[in-house]
Amino acid sequence: MKKISYNKDMQIPVIAETEVLVVGGGPGGLGAAVMAARNGANTLLVERYGCLGGMVFHGEVTPFMPNYHNGVPMDRPVFTEWCQKMVEYRSAEEIANAPENPQLFARAICKEDAMLAMEDMILESGAKILYHHTLADVIKEDGKIKYAVFQSKSGLAAIESKVFIDATGDGDLAVLAGCEHEFGNEDGYCQPMTTCFKLSHVDRDRMPDRAVINQLYDEAKQRGEIHCLREDVLYFQVLEKDVIHFNTTRIVKKSGVNAIELSEAEIEARKQIREFLRFFRKYIPGFENARLHSIASHVGIRESRRIRGIVYQTKEDFFNRAKYPDSIARCNYMIDIHNPTGTGTEIHRIDGNDWYEIRYGAIVPAGSKNLLMACRAISVDHALHSSIRVMPPVCSLGQAAGIAAAYSVKEHIPVPEISGTEIHRRLDELGAFL
Repeated sequence: MKKISYNKDMQIPVIAETEVLVVGGGPGGLGAAVMAARNGANTLLVERYGCLGGMVFHGEVTPFMPNYHNGVPMDRPVFTEWCQKMVEYRSAEEIANAPENPQLFARAICKEDAMLAMEDMILESGAKILYHHTLADVIKEDGKIKYAVFQSKSGLAAIESKVFIDATGDGDLAVLAGCEHEFGNEDGYCQPMTTCFKLSHVDRDRMPDRAVINQLYDEAKQRGEIHCLREDVLYFQVLEKDVIHFNTTRIVKKSGVNAIELSEAEIEARKQIREFLRFFRKYIPGFENARLHSIASHVGIRESRRIRGIVYQTKEDFFNRAKYPDSIARCNYMIDIHNPTGTGTEIHRIDGNDWYEIRYGAIVPAGSKNLLMACRAISVDHALHSSIRVMPPVCSLGQAAGIAAAYSVKEHIPVPEISGTEIHRRLDELGAFL
């Protein structure tokens, strides 16, 4: 690739000074910002888009994956508060027609409800929000991050903070700060990407069962009408009576941190969506009049970087149901590895009355004094990452990061020197299921 020299000798404005800076407005950023602010820290969340939500909103990932212990959500308090807050935006009809099972009601969400509820919670906590700023760089002094630099329509600008929280999903802030990371499986491939979409004007009463749909899907693939590597059609019912949500496109061998490959993935995913639309209208009863209801504005990225922390956890913690005194989150979502190079999905489950635990050190990047992780890019291996990457436990990782950040500011203790058992204790006092 051709390269040119580029250097601007310039000064940039410092547009804000804060105690805790959260970069990224997804579920992890929600947990981090709310808990940092509630624990007394001056907190600012910066988001690159014009609204919160992360993959909930921009990726149309609207069914929450389950993380329950005997039917009770294990992600408390922020995640459960978020689910409760969403209900305030639902119509009386939606509430009346909701599944009797409260787990399903919590999972079948509307992205607009989720986005508004997140903004409510963050502002009510006392934290501030800055939209339309994309992380570009960091400036370090004495081995600590001093400023995060952002690009916006106004140009480059810096924000000064005492503690920084990476809620970018891909570990962008940590990598800019020089932290080591892993990427993908042993062959360097990450889980495939998916662009979610919804179809409306569907007659659910006439829909065949999944086995019939999957058989017709296989036949369409054999005829060359569909070019998706996924082994079956993954879909979910949502709150609207005539809408079906699809999480079924599959784009392999693309990097979520390579902008050119991301562009290619977006185009490939929408090609698959066109094929699925034709397929459902032509072959599946109840979909004759189906139309596109919505398409994710950003391809969904299951996996990219994993930042190495002062603790490194592996799939053995999942299989051993490992418990730790310095744990900050519980998880029993399955190991769920979508084949990085083709067809198939590797799944291992945990019984509903057990779990494994994520330790504080897994969200503390090695070699950093004032940085915490609040996203899927924590210090775990490829297999365990497939379990913790879903939104409920990520929100819990975020709330732990927020508590630790506020504690670091108040007690003047570097993030790596904070006792994980102390964060565990504080989470327990706040009602976390630990």
